[in-house]
Amino acid sequence: MAQEVKKKPAFSLKMLFRNDAQAIMVMVGIWIIIGSFNIYSATSVDLVRQGLFFASNIVKHIFYLCVGLFFGRMLYRLDYRRFKNSNTLNSIMLVVLIALLVVFVAGEVINGARRWIPLPFGASIQPSEFAKLAVILWAAKCIDDWRKRYPTVELFEKHDCYGKPYKFQTQFNISKALWAPIAFATLTLIQPDTGTAVLILAFPLLLMVMGKMSKESRKRLMVLGSIVIAGFVVLVMMSPYRLERILAWLDPWGHAQTLSYQSVQSMLAIGSGGILGQGLGEGTAKYFYLPEAHTDFAFAVWAQETGIIGALLLTAVVFLFVYYGLRVAADARDLFGKLVAIGITCLIGGQAFFNMLMVCGVLPVTGVPLPFVSYGGSSLVMNMLAIAILLSISRSNELANRRIGAQGVAPSLREETRSRFRPTAGGVR
Repeated sequence: MAQEVKKKPAFSLKMLFRNDAQAIMVMVGIWIIIGSFNIYSATSVDLVRQGLFFASNIVKHIFYLCVGLFFGRMLYRLDYRRFKNSNTLNSIMLVVLIALLVVFVAGEVINGARRWIPLPFGASIQPSEFAKLAVILWAAKCIDDWRKRYPTVELFEKHDCYGKPYKFQTQFNISKALWAPIAFATLTLIQPDTGTAVLILAFPLLLMVMGKMSKESRKRLMVLGSIVIAGFVVLVMMSPYRLERILAWLDPWGHAQTLSYQSVQSMLAIGSGGILGQGLGEGTAKYFYLPEAHTDFAFAVWAQETGIIGALLLTAVVFLFVYYGLRVAADARDLFGKLVAIGITCLIGGQAFFNMLMVCGVLPVTGVPLPFVSYGGSSLVMNMLAIAILLSISRSNELANRRIGAQGVAPSLREETRSRFRPTAGGVR
């Protein structure tokens, strides 16, 4: 009988990397390299004009990158389940809240917005960036605590996560998962920073839906969403700043020299790149044609210099990061890990896709940066910390696979710690 020919396994993304953590590190590494080259190119004109290399944006970018790597490594070695500790998480939320309040007292006004706290040596910090990550941890903790006692997540809670009724019982006791996000989003909106405020509130709501929100809560969320949209329209009509953004988005070419100057110049830069681009460092948009070429519109500079090929490469990197990030979430052994992984993946991947669509003119212009590509020290450090937590979840998944198998339920951090000192039949381990 003829020997059976073994069929080669079909190609799969799983074959490219040893595990999800390795894939995420490779994608983020490529992403950072692209961003570093792009920031250097986008700011090279100012560098030549000013002649101050050590005070240039690329040097600051490398400094913030080193800071992010230093603290990111510390978070990676730290078990992500430690963020479930109430004292640890409350301390984080308190620090972010104080920082958001300090902005109004000692904040620096740039382009009409007070969002940054100045630091020595020309550095600054933007607390609203760290608020994005903080509210993800907060919401995941609250939802995890709630789901241990109740089958679904409620938008308005009649009891707390321990089954005790609230002292001041009303029909609209907002979920604890939204307390901090609402406070942070309100303070960010006053700065003003509408785009970041929306993200701060949107990610906890997304996690509530992913945490199995009840049908009644989903209906109420839709009603509230409609009210918020109507309120946003009124807010836009009352605010000249926001109204100009909407008009610039709806009719960019009709306001090409005024309201839509940035949008039009970014689309012209992308279109002039063609298929292969004008060459790294050879783009013309950065020569004072495109304002903020190294921040919100950094993708336009990259697309002009590398063309459609470079734009597709960056898009593929973002897509693969989201794919492997969601794989980490699917493999997490506890609800807290799943929600944090989903939140971080959507935080970084969602901002990337939103920014690229904004630069292409599909979405209105907001202050949402392109992670690892747009210049910004706070954004870069926050993203590095978020990646470190995501890698910590992936590392825990791999350790659980080795110890208890792919389908086993991992013990809690407290149980795992106690087991190391628990007496056994042969004596103390």
